[in-house]
Amino acid sequence: MEDKKENIIIKILKNIFSVTDADYTHKLVKICGIRVRILKSDNKKRIKINYKKFNDITQIPKATGFLRDYQMALLAILKEFDRICTSHNLRYWLSGGTLLGAQRHKGFIPWDDDVDVDMMRDDYEKFPSIFNACTTNPDLYCELWRDKNAPATCILKIKHRKIKQAFVDIFPHDFYYTRARGKDKIKLNKKVRRLRKSLSMSLFRIKDNNELIAKIKHLTNDVINEKIEVDERLKPSIHWGLDFPHRWNNWIYDYDQIFPLRKIEFEGYMFNCPADTDFMLRNIYGDYMKFPKSICPHHTDENQFTQDEIIEIKKLV
Repeated sequence: MEDKKENIIIKILKNIFSVTDADYTHKLVKICGIRVRILKSDNKKRIKINYKKFNDITQIPKATGFLRDYQMALLAILKEFDRICTSHNLRYWLSGGTLLGAQRHKGFIPWDDDVDVDMMRDDYEKFPSIFNACTTNPDLYCELWRDKNAPATCILKIKHRKIKQAFVDIFPHDFYYTRARGKDKIKLNKKVRRLRKSLSMSLFRIKDNNELIAKIKHLTNDVINEKIEVDERLKPSIHWGLDFPHRWNNWIYDYDQIFPLRKIEFEGYMFNCPADTDFMLRNIYGDYMKFPKSICPHHTDENQFTQDEIIEIKKLV
């Protein structure tokens, strides 16, 4: 009965918001007290896992077929990213599902199909020009990506010229001017999240990329840091950048939870990870060793790739 109600509501929402199968967003709409999440598209079929076969989640085998090829193509991009960061002393660390996969599976989560990394703001700003000048793969490039459905959302992406859906996401972090503790940390977290929300809900769309970046920098330096210069030697708190509307509750980390960076195995290679990987993952996922109810890959419907793209994926692999 609940499924029928949900299907009816989704049909109504499609008509109200003119949302087509091709351009679904992650809209979460509350109507008559019922929350309905609209998935990205109807052809994103959720994968069911027979958990009875496995004693724990780490025993689930790696992906196969096209998904595995796609993962290995992303790994090739990640390796190039790591090579350039290492050679230019740019700090980064695996994050999100990529960090979870490294911690839990020593590689990609079996059903995952993207790569996430984080950088501190100074290195984040330097990275595009360095990568584009130094990459040995002419098909790879880095640029600022903006969400057309949420213009105040922007992050760096390493993209592939011949495979539109193959990319690595790079998220920025910023230093606070001091180490926040106790109630001050709670206040800081509320302040950062409030500013991000106000940026997302701004009535005035900022069309120019430079203007948006300047706005984010103003909010970070003048409002959050109160125009106080940051001194990393003080080991200040670190927060997610205002560039992206992350859904987790806590946006604040202690300096020692990220630095010094250490190494973690991912698909047979060693990449950077935060000092306290367990805390970082629990902050986002809670008990990350639990089995999820179901999973929904975002990019790997093979039917959405052209034959030329599939050939390019195999070349990267």
